[in-house]
Amino acid sequence: MPIARSRPAPRQAFLLAGAALATLAGLHLLPGSAGVDPVRDLMSEYPVRTAEAGVAYTFALLGANAAVVLLGIHWTRDGLLRSRPVAATFLATWCLSLLGLTVFLKDPVGGPGTWYGTVHLVCTVANFVSLPALCALLWWQHRRESRWHGHATTAGVVAGLSLACMAPFTVALLTRGEPGSLTDAGLGLTERAVVILDVVAVVALTRWSRQVTEQCGTG
Repeated sequence: MPIARSRPAPRQAFLLAGAALATLAGLHLLPGSAGVDPVRDLMSEYPVRTAEAGVAYTFALLGANAAVVLLGIHWTRDGLLRSRPVAATFLATWCLSLLGLTVFLKDPVGGPGTWYGTVHLVCTVANFVSLPALCALLWWQHRRESRWHGHATTAGVVAGLSLACMAPFTVALLTRGEPGSLTDAGLGLTERAVVILDVVAVVALTRWSRQVTEQCGTG
Protein backbone atom coordinates (compact mmCIF):
# COMPACT_ATOMS: atom_id res chain seq x y z
CA MET A 1 0.00 0.00 0.00
CA PRO A 2 1.56 3.36 -0.97
CA ILE A 3 2.16 5.89 1.75
CA ALA A 4 0.07 9.05 1.75
CA ARG A 5 2.91 11.45 1.10
CA SER A 6 6.64 11.60 0.74
CA ARG A 7 8.69 12.57 3.78
CA PRO A 8 12.23 13.91 3.30
CA ALA A 9 15.23 12.37 5.01
CA PRO A 10 15.93 13.96 8.41
CA ARG A 11 18.10 17.03 8.07
CA GLN A 12 19.84 16.23 11.37
CA ALA A 13 21.36 13.16 9.75
CA PHE A 14 23.21 15.26 7.18
CA LEU A 15 24.43 17.70 9.82
CA LEU A 16 25.74 14.87 12.01
CA ALA A 17 27.37 13.14 9.05
CA GLY A 18 29.05 16.35 7.90
CA ALA A 19 30.40 17.07 11.37
CA ALA A 20 31.68 13.49 11.72
CA LEU A 21 33.48 13.54 8.37
CA ALA A 22 34.99 16.95 9.08
CA THR A 23 36.28 15.71 12.44
CA LEU A 24 37.84 12.58 10.93
CA ALA A 25 39.47 14.67 8.21
CA GLY A 26 40.74 17.09 10.84
CA LEU A 27 42.37 14.27 12.80
CA HIS A 28 44.42 13.37 9.74
CA LEU A 29 45.56 16.99 9.40
CA LEU A 30 46.85 17.27 12.96
CA PRO A 31 50.60 17.88 13.26
CA GLY A 32 51.98 14.35 13.44
CA SER A 33 48.41 13.00 13.18
CA ALA A 34 48.50 12.30 16.92
CA GLY A 35 51.22 9.72 16.28
CA VAL A 36 48.99 7.64 13.99
CA ASP A 37 50.43 6.73 10.60
CA PRO A 38 47.58 7.11 8.06
CA VAL A 39 49.17 4.46 5.83
CA ARG A 40 50.10 1.74 8.31
CA ASP A 41 48.04 2.34 11.47
CA LEU A 42 44.34 1.67 11.88
CA MET A 43 42.09 4.60 12.75
CA SER A 44 41.16 2.89 16.01
CA GLU A 45 44.68 3.76 17.18
CA TYR A 46 43.52 7.33 17.84
CA PRO A 47 41.78 6.63 21.18
CA VAL A 48 44.70 4.41 22.23
CA ARG A 49 47.44 6.98 21.50
CA THR A 50 46.15 10.30 22.88
CA ALA A 51 43.12 11.41 24.89
CA GLU A 52 42.42 14.51 22.77
CA ALA A 53 42.43 12.69 19.46
CA GLY A 54 40.62 9.76 21.04
CA VAL A 55 37.74 11.93 22.24
CA ALA A 56 37.40 13.60 18.83
CA TYR A 57 37.52 10.23 17.08
CA THR A 58 34.92 8.73 19.41
CA PHE A 59 32.51 11.63 18.94
CA ALA A 60 33.01 11.41 15.18
CA LEU A 61 32.07 7.73 15.12
CA LEU A 62 29.09 8.30 17.40
CA GLY A 63 27.92 11.15 15.16
CA ALA A 64 28.30 9.04 12.04
CA ASN A 65 26.43 6.19 13.70
CA ALA A 66 23.58 8.47 14.76
CA ALA A 67 23.37 9.86 11.22
CA VAL A 68 23.06 6.42 9.64
CA VAL A 69 20.54 5.33 12.29
CA LEU A 70 18.35 8.35 11.42
CA LEU A 71 18.70 7.64 7.72
CA GLY A 72 18.07 3.94 8.28
CA ILE A 73 14.83 4.66 10.14
CA HIS A 74 13.72 6.82 7.23
CA TRP A 75 14.75 4.20 4.66
CA THR A 76 12.90 1.47 6.56
CA ARG A 77 9.79 3.54 7.22
CA ASP A 78 9.38 5.35 3.91
CA GLY A 79 12.10 4.43 1.45
CA LEU A 80 14.42 1.83 0.03
CA LEU A 81 14.33 -0.68 2.89
CA ARG A 82 10.56 -0.60 3.40
CA SER A 83 9.27 -4.19 3.72
CA ARG A 84 12.84 -5.54 3.44
CA PRO A 85 13.64 -7.18 6.79
CA VAL A 86 16.86 -8.85 5.63
CA ALA A 87 18.27 -5.64 4.17
CA ALA A 88 17.23 -3.70 7.29
CA THR A 89 18.99 -6.33 9.42
CA PHE A 90 22.24 -5.80 7.50
CA LEU A 91 22.00 -2.05 8.12
CA ALA A 92 21.21 -2.57 11.81
CA THR A 93 24.21 -4.90 12.10
CA TRP A 94 26.44 -2.22 10.57
CA CYS A 95 25.21 0.38 13.04
CA LEU A 96 25.52 -1.91 16.07
CA SER A 97 29.01 -3.04 15.05
CA LEU A 98 30.12 0.58 14.58
CA LEU A 99 28.85 1.35 18.06
CA GLY A 100 30.65 -1.72 19.40
CA LEU A 101 34.02 -0.86 17.92
CA THR A 102 33.58 2.67 19.27
CA VAL A 103 32.83 1.55 22.83
CA PHE A 104 35.30 -1.36 23.02
CA LEU A 105 38.84 -0.19 22.32
CA LYS A 106 41.35 -2.24 20.38
CA ASP A 107 44.31 -3.85 22.08
CA PRO A 108 47.44 -1.66 22.11
CA VAL A 109 50.24 -2.63 19.76
CA GLY A 110 52.46 -5.21 21.44
CA GLY A 111 50.13 -5.53 24.44
CA PRO A 112 48.42 -8.69 25.65
CA GLY A 113 45.11 -9.71 24.14
CA THR A 114 42.03 -8.69 26.13
CA TRP A 115 38.35 -9.59 25.95
CA TYR A 116 37.38 -6.09 24.90
CA GLY A 117 40.05 -6.14 22.20
CA THR A 118 38.50 -9.35 20.90
CA VAL A 119 35.04 -7.73 20.94
CA HIS A 120 36.50 -4.82 19.00
CA LEU A 121 37.90 -7.21 16.41
CA VAL A 122 34.57 -9.05 16.05
CA CYS A 123 32.76 -5.73 15.62
CA THR A 124 35.32 -4.69 13.02
CA VAL A 125 34.69 -7.82 10.97
CA ALA A 126 30.91 -7.40 11.27
CA ASN A 127 31.22 -3.74 10.28
CA PHE A 128 33.29 -4.54 7.21
CA VAL A 129 30.87 -7.24 6.03
CA SER A 130 27.37 -5.90 6.76
CA LEU A 131 27.17 -2.74 4.63
CA PRO A 132 28.72 -4.39 1.52
CA ALA A 133 26.31 -7.29 2.07
CA LEU A 134 23.41 -4.83 2.03
CA CYS A 135 24.71 -3.26 -1.19
CA ALA A 136 25.23 -6.66 -2.80
CA LEU A 137 21.72 -7.76 -1.83
CA LEU A 138 20.13 -4.65 -3.34
CA TRP A 139 22.23 -5.02 -6.49
CA TRP A 140 21.17 -8.65 -6.90
CA GLN A 141 17.49 -7.87 -6.39
CA HIS A 142 17.38 -4.92 -8.80
CA ARG A 143 20.14 -5.59 -11.34
CA ARG A 144 17.62 -6.31 -14.13
CA GLU A 145 15.15 -3.50 -13.34
CA SER A 146 15.61 -0.65 -15.80
CA ARG A 147 14.32 2.07 -13.47
CA TRP A 148 16.82 1.15 -10.73
CA HIS A 149 19.64 -0.11 -12.92
CA GLY A 150 21.97 2.84 -12.25
CA HIS A 151 21.47 2.72 -8.49
CA ALA A 152 21.83 -1.05 -8.41
CA THR A 153 25.03 -0.90 -10.45
CA THR A 154 26.53 1.65 -8.06
CA ALA A 155 25.62 -0.53 -5.09
CA GLY A 156 27.16 -3.57 -6.78
CA VAL A 157 30.41 -1.76 -7.60
CA VAL A 158 30.72 -0.51 -4.02
CA ALA A 159 30.11 -4.04 -2.72
CA GLY A 160 32.76 -5.46 -5.06
CA LEU A 161 35.37 -2.86 -4.14
CA SER A 162 34.65 -3.37 -0.45
CA LEU A 163 35.10 -7.11 -0.89
CA ALA A 164 38.47 -6.49 -2.55
CA CYS A 165 39.53 -4.31 0.39
CA MET A 166 38.59 -7.08 2.81
CA ALA A 167 41.11 -9.48 1.29
CA PRO A 168 44.19 -8.03 3.09
CA PHE A 169 42.34 -8.09 6.41
CA THR A 170 41.30 -11.70 5.85
CA VAL A 171 44.89 -12.69 5.07
CA ALA A 172 46.16 -10.91 8.20
CA LEU A 173 43.61 -12.68 10.40
CA LEU A 174 44.20 -16.12 8.90
CA THR A 175 47.99 -15.94 8.90
CA ARG A 176 48.48 -14.31 12.30
CA GLY A 177 45.42 -15.60 14.16
CA GLU A 178 45.60 -13.15 17.08
CA PRO A 179 43.19 -10.43 18.24
CA GLY A 180 45.82 -7.77 17.58
CA SER A 181 46.82 -9.14 14.18
CA LEU A 182 45.14 -6.32 12.30
CA THR A 183 47.13 -3.75 14.24
CA ASP A 184 50.61 -4.68 13.07
CA ALA A 185 49.74 -5.70 9.51
CA GLY A 186 50.07 -2.20 8.03
CA LEU A 187 46.43 -1.99 6.93
CA GLY A 188 45.73 1.64 7.73
CA LEU A 189 45.39 2.81 4.12
CA THR A 190 43.13 -0.11 3.25
CA GLU A 191 40.90 0.65 6.23
CA ARG A 192 40.60 4.27 5.12
CA ALA A 193 39.59 3.06 1.65
CA VAL A 194 36.85 1.00 3.33
CA VAL A 195 35.65 4.09 5.22
CA ILE A 196 35.48 6.06 1.97
CA LEU A 197 33.50 3.24 0.35
CA ASP A 198 31.14 3.24 3.34
CA VAL A 199 30.54 6.95 2.82
CA VAL A 200 29.93 6.39 -0.89
CA ALA A 201 27.52 3.55 -0.06
CA VAL A 202 25.50 5.66 2.38
CA VAL A 203 25.32 8.58 -0.09
CA ALA A 204 24.28 6.26 -2.94
CA LEU A 205 21.63 4.51 -0.83
CA THR A 206 20.32 7.88 0.36
CA ARG A 207 19.86 9.06 -3.24
CA TRP A 208 18.22 5.77 -4.19
CA SER A 209 15.93 5.84 -1.17
CA ARG A 210 14.91 9.43 -1.92
CA GLN A 211 13.68 8.39 -5.36
CA VAL A 212 11.81 5.43 -3.89
CA THR A 213 10.20 7.72 -1.34
CA GLU A 214 9.18 10.22 -4.01
CA GLN A 215 7.59 7.50 -6.11
CA CYS A 216 5.72 6.12 -3.12
CA GLY A 217 4.56 9.59 -2.18
CA THR A 218 3.08 10.18 -5.62
CA GLY A 219 1.71 6.67 -5.93
